[in-house]
Amino acid sequence: MLTFFNRKTDTTAPKKQICITGILAGILRPGIPALYLYRGELIRTSTVQAILEAAPDHVRFETLNTIYTIAFDKLPDQAAKSAA
Repeated sequence: MLTFFNRKTDTTAPKKQICITGILAGILRPGIPALYLYRGELIRTSTVQAILEAAPDHVRFETLNTIYTIAFDKLPDQAAKSAA
């Protein structure tokens, strides 16, 4: 007779937190991955679950595995103008 055991995962474990200075490279929207520039690298996150805070100088959001805080070294609209 086969017996299956359900492995319980610890859902109370805190998520990893990442705090960086960078630039959002796209629109931040729940349901899709976020893109940001960090030290010249384009980084793609897992799916955004929630936007926790949005301010002129930073954004904080939660993905499946991580909570990100991205402080802007330039405001996103200034970064887009300088890239054009």
